[in-house]
Amino acid sequence: MAARSMRLAQLLLFTLLCGFVGLSAAKHLDLDGIHHHQHHLHSATTHHRRRLQRDSRAKDAVGGSTHQCDAVKSYFESIDIKSSGTYSEKGAICGGNCCNNATELELRDKAAGMFEQLLHHHTSSLRGILETNAKQFQSHVLELAQISENMTHSLFSKVYTRMVPSSRMMIHQLYTEIMNHLIYTSNYTNSNGQLGRRGIGSVQSNLEEAVRHFFVQLFPVAYHQMVHLSKNNLGDLHEDYVNCLKHNFDEMHPFGDIPQQVQSNLGKSVHMSNVFMNALLQAAEVLSEADALYGEQLTDTCKLHLLKMHYCPNCNGHHSSSRSETKLCYGYCKNVMRGCSAEYAGLLDSPWSGVVDSLNNLVTTHILSDSGIINVIKHLQTYFSEAIMAAMHNGPELEKKVKKTCGTPSLTPYSSGEPDARPPAHKNNVKWATDPDPGMVLFLSTIDKSKEFYTTIVDNFCDEQHSREDHSCWTGDRFGDYTQLLINPGTDSQRYNPEVPFNAKAQTGKLNELVDKLFKIRKSIGAAAPSNSIQATHDIQNDMGEGSGGGEGQIGDDEEEYGGAHGSGDGSGDGPHTPIEESEGTTTNEVESRESGKTSGSNPLAGTATWMLLTLVTMLFSSCS
Repeated sequence: MAARSMRLAQLLLFTLLCGFVGLSAAKHLDLDGIHHHQHHLHSATTHHRRRLQRDSRAKDAVGGSTHQCDAVKSYFESIDIKSSGTYSEKGAICGGNCCNNATELELRDKAAGMFEQLLHHHTSSLRGILETNAKQFQSHVLELAQISENMTHSLFSKVYTRMVPSSRMMIHQLYTEIMNHLIYTSNYTNSNGQLGRRGIGSVQSNLEEAVRHFFVQLFPVAYHQMVHLSKNNLGDLHEDYVNCLKHNFDEMHPFGDIPQQVQSNLGKSVHMSNVFMNALLQAAEVLSEADALYGEQLTDTCKLHLLKMHYCPNCNGHHSSSRSETKLCYGYCKNVMRGCSAEYAGLLDSPWSGVVDSLNNLVTTHILSDSGIINVIKHLQTYFSEAIMAAMHNGPELEKKVKKTCGTPSLTPYSSGEPDARPPAHKNNVKWATDPDPGMVLFLSTIDKSKEFYTTIVDNFCDEQHSREDHSCWTGDRFGDYTQLLINPGTDSQRYNPEVPFNAKAQTGKLNELVDKLFKIRKSIGAAAPSNSIQATHDIQNDMGEGSGGGEGQIGDDEEEYGGAHGSGDGSGDGPHTPIEESEGTTTNEVESRESGKTSGSNPLAGTATWMLLTLVTMLFSSCS
């Protein structure tokens, strides 16, 4: 009986469910038809309305473009650009009505020329600073040397009067040697203006020998006039006696250690001054050679974006008489300018920065120090006076050495009258020249700002814009928001530049030659003026190995962007896989199964009915579908 009731219930349910599903399907088909018809009518109406709007805008554009392009045409003519005068042909790059392809080509060349001119201007300015400071520094130390000579003559005429006739010429000869060694071009270049083979070290050695020769010549005069001379015994020393004193100068040691101090201090300080001038002029020459390469290194992609940045707004009817009136997107401007200068910045900025650091160290720790050329020249007359005073102080001991080696002095009459009757010949200028320290500080400040020379140029260009934003500005294609990444300087980063990507395969042979020259300049300064602030040879080799790497430790925006993708947690990483813990879930399921088992176990018929109902529903959906 129970089985028959269950079968009847199944049949009843089956009939009801099939009827319900059939009605639902029919209703669904009718609604689909109605909806499809309504959608077709709506689409046709929308298409017609848009076509009317587009036609209306086209008519307005034809009338407005003529007025806009007339203003642009006047601007183009003011910058020597010929516009076609017709507005039916759009250029392939800017896509505006005011420029055809021929006009865009002219504008592209002009934009490239503007970029080259920007580099030329800053390069020639920096080169001028280097050359001017080399000239001014040389002029200043030569002036100091001339004043020092005049002061030395004045000192001898007031304090060592008897020595004046015999010492005047040797003093002049010494200062002539000093000034000749301070004239950089006469020592290091040949008649054709090319760097000669005579090295800075040999010049230093020659100057030290000239200083020694001066003190050897001074010894007989100082001994005779200030140590041995008496009122009752006047006259000149015999030539043979003079030669004996000169020959035994080192053994008698009349001036103590002062000659050696002057030799060392003067020789080293003149050497450093020549290293300084040499570095300035060679660095200026590198800039001059780089200046000649600018036009050769610009890529077509760079020229295209310079056109889009400078003139495409005009081609699209946006009249502006200067780039400051066109609101460039800051990120777009920097990406274009950095991309166009990436080769120079990547290859030259780092070695140039090394040269600047070396120059800074050379000036602060040597040129302007107590042992630098300026201070040494100012104290020369003091050294000479101290040497003579040392001989007088050690007079008795020196007399014994002289008589033991050369015997008793033999005198001859004065060759040209009494020494007191000979007026000293020295010039009127006995005041020191203006202290160069302020000028040197200004030079160091200026040269320090050039450390990232090419990067600084392009950054300053974009910083001069009215706005430093990336909203409602010119993106290169339209006015809107610039959403591309701003890429850091350096060739490694600039490979990902969205506007002008760096091409590592570009011809860089000539630029690499300039890099080598900059490394040599830095190395020559470091050899003369070693310091902890200047990297050792190993570091220089590392720089050369990195070469065009550019960024040097900087992580560009692009690298951060691409680096972040590796840890985004997308489930496909290569790291160790953490399995899903199943023990607790399994235990819970087992508990729930046991609980449900307990419940179903109390009524077997209820479990059978439930199973049959589920089977019935499955069959109904399968058959009705």
